[in-house]
Amino acid sequence: MATRDSMEHLVSEANEKLESAKKELDEAKKLGYKAGEDYTEAQLGLEDMEKEIDKMMHSANHQQKEELHRLHLQVSQCLNDMILDHEDLNQYE
Repeated sequence: MATRDSMEHLVSEANEKLESAKKELDEAKKLGYKAGEDYTEAQLGLEDMEKEIDKMMHSANHQQKEELHRLHLQVSQCLNDMILDHEDLNQYE
């Protein structure tokens, strides 16, 4: 079973990465600029977070798995938005 501390740390880290990614996504949408290094770093952070969530799933109990699943959905949705918007931004170069 995953410890409460490890779950809290993972959730906290995921929320920070989600917040950063959403900020970069909003800025890119507003300004319509080519995705820069910060955008790419935020995207890579979300990809890393997906891996961390997957690792934690293996040692989580049922309740923790439910929480991790919801967190994974949020991370995946944001990552998909970033990928699709990156394609949209690059199409106008």
